[in-house]
Amino acid sequence: MVCYNAPTMQHPTPIDITNMPDLVRIAEEVEATNKPRVLKRNNTPIAILTPVKKNQSSQAKSKAIKETLALAGAWSDLDFEEMLDTLDHIRHDSKPTPPFSPDL
Repeated sequence: MVCYNAPTMQHPTPIDITNMPDLVRIAEEVEATNKPRVLKRNNTPIAILTPVKKNQSSQAKSKAIKETLALAGAWSDLDFEEMLDTLDHIRHDSKPTPPFSPDL
């Protein structure tokens, strides 16, 4: 379990990594996978590199809301009992999802 002190995490000190190609490569991997990485020295964890949460633009939020609302009633043409049978079939015939285990 990792706990952070909220006041420290709100405004971390920025470090320019432009001239640190190894760190740039790792940071780009964290950004692309959206998964944190533990940085170790001599097999001892010393820091965690986490992806930055990007704020969604108001235009993107508006589009997402419109797309979500457009789904309302998408199954209205289906018979209710048929829909329940189909969902039951999907639930019981699908392979279960494996348990979640964080890779930290």
